[in-house]
Amino acid sequence: MPITSLLATSPFAGGLLLAALEMVASLVVDLSQQQLRAYDAAGRLIYRAPVSTGLPATPTPIGQFQVVGRYAETTLTGADYRVPGVRDVLCLGGGGLRRDAICLHPAPWQEEARQCFGVRRSHGCVRLSSATARWLFERTTVGTPVTIQE
Repeated sequence: MPITSLLATSPFAGGLLLAALEMVASLVVDLSQQQLRAYDAAGRLIYRAPVSTGLPATPTPIGQFQVVGRYAETTLTGADYRVPGVRDVLCLGGGGLRRDAICLHPAPWQEEARQCFGVRRSHGCVRLSSATARWLFERTTVGTPVTIQE
């Protein structure tokens, strides 16, 4: 249920101005529901989407974190994978996490394989659809609190 940005006509410039985007004030990742929820500063739910989090052997950590890195494009690496050119990545820190060890990122390979979200599939990160990753990246700043709960 994304909030869309609005276009307004400017009487001064004679053109279109992009109205302010609804910014994300906090995020909650619910592992039991495999769902991400985004809230505005008033605590209203502004976005909800299915996610794929860590498998039992590589679980997504539970706790209170914050966005510490925003990467328009980066390479994701792990013990048995290296994926270059991943766009719209938000990485977490705080709460005992090593910086950038756990990220919210799109999983285009999952989309291309027609594997649904809402199922545990990752090495610990929070996998998002490309559309959800883009929506979040445009509206989430460094410092945004992120709760990951069971």
